[in-house]
Amino acid sequence: MQNIRTLTFLAILSTVEPLAAQVFLPGTQPEEHNIKISKIGLCKSCHAKTPNGNADPYFSWQGGMMSQAARDPIFRAALVIANQDIPGVGEYCIRCHAPAGWFEGRSKKPDGSELTRHDLHGLQCDVCHRFVDPKSEEASKFAKDVPPGYGSGMMVLDNRKVARGPYDDSRDVKSHLAIKSEFHASGGLCGTCHDVSNPLAAKDIRKEDPHTYGPIERTYSEWLMSDYASGEGARSCQSCHYPQVKGGGRPTRKSTDRHRDYFVEHGPVGGSTWVQLAVADLWGPEDLDVKALEYGRRRTRAFIKTAANLDLSFPAKGKAVLRVTNLTGHKLPTGYPEGRRMWLNVAFLGADGKAVREVGKYGVKDDTVNGQAVKAPTLIDPDATRVYECLPGISEAQAKKHNKKPGKSFHFVLNDYMTFDNRIPPKGFSNTKFKERNCEPVGVKYADGQHWDDVPLDIPAGCTKIRAKLVYQSMSWEYLKFLVEENKTDYSGRKLMRAWSKTGMCPPETIADIEADTP
Repeated sequence: MQNIRTLTFLAILSTVEPLAAQVFLPGTQPEEHNIKISKIGLCKSCHAKTPNGNADPYFSWQGGMMSQAARDPIFRAALVIANQDIPGVGEYCIRCHAPAGWFEGRSKKPDGSELTRHDLHGLQCDVCHRFVDPKSEEASKFAKDVPPGYGSGMMVLDNRKVARGPYDDSRDVKSHLAIKSEFHASGGLCGTCHDVSNPLAAKDIRKEDPHTYGPIERTYSEWLMSDYASGEGARSCQSCHYPQVKGGGRPTRKSTDRHRDYFVEHGPVGGSTWVQLAVADLWGPEDLDVKALEYGRRRTRAFIKTAANLDLSFPAKGKAVLRVTNLTGHKLPTGYPEGRRMWLNVAFLGADGKAVREVGKYGVKDDTVNGQAVKAPTLIDPDATRVYECLPGISEAQAKKHNKKPGKSFHFVLNDYMTFDNRIPPKGFSNTKFKERNCEPVGVKYADGQHWDDVPLDIPAGCTKIRAKLVYQSMSWEYLKFLVEENKTDYSGRKLMRAWSKTGMCPPETIADIEADTP
């Protein structure tokens, strides 16, 4: 039985008027081949409580953000505003965040009001393990319209009761057909949902590769154009985000199941360090495992500390250079650009250990939300430090069409260009290649091959030591305020803000730090 919070949330959503317009994209379509996605409980019956500890497939999956994609209150709040901006466009968002509901035809109301409790498990086992490479010869068997490339949630699904995966030792499985799939070990699998374009910007949606128009997110493209995608030392998305379990493991709880030397955790670890807390606050124990969410959050907080390092040099008297080196296979930071940022906090300390000067300070400022005065935690002095971020925007023509202000914007379904993007490129960066994929830097210059940023510092008088931190925040106050104030439909923005207030307000996380005496 659904808990009270679930029923209340769906009741709120159901008050929204049905919206008619939907977005067509190639790939397997809703109700095509009468696909039915297996319930999570069926997968749990074999793949939970395995002898792998926290790496248990079901437990680790529950702690990852893909399993919470449909419950994520940031997504919920953004979905409402997307539908306000372009009626019906939310159906496009639901395809990746609740694919079971989308494939079975429950996204016809693009506000999510027809999604079931089963749909709210986000990207589920049976969806991911049915993926067929859209560029393969067999794709046409499962989709009338085959996608022209990887991205924008254009999924091709096997219509049989099957589990596709990277292993070739599962042929004797009796509960479902098992097929070895090279696609499941490739970056193209991740590119399905992690290269996102605005479909309304395409001229011919059936023929244009999604990276060629309307950039929204380009994580897959960033990786594909880096040294991590090919050549010596290449690493797939999975090798970082699905880490191997030391000592391997068994895929099911059966003691007779064969041991695998390269077993992996099934909850992909990424960059969300706070949403887990909000989800746990908003949804009850009947819908999720709070211990799994906390485990996933701990993994994430440890994982982001592998993303970069800092170096300090002193080229001249009174001068220092702080180098930030990107150690990831994509831009740093990457993912959805709204509210996600990284900056440098630098303290210049005197002989007494106290700060002579500090930049990149995080604190509280006076602000308002819907006319009410609030104390808002945020970056106090963004102009005094280096902030790494991507700022999408609305062009003059688009703004006039939709009665919005031109320039930088959080209205992601209306945004049609990047006003600024100084995020640090990955190793192997090429200006030409990144421009071809619509993910080049904007407003700054990085040389070909540069995967670091050098930040000059003026050392103030009396400074004897510099202490620097690279900090990261996955949800800014500014984006939260937008999601609350722009919502004219329901209470999802306010629900998000309440959860944010109760769960620490998404404080910045330290990625890397360094301390050095001045010459």
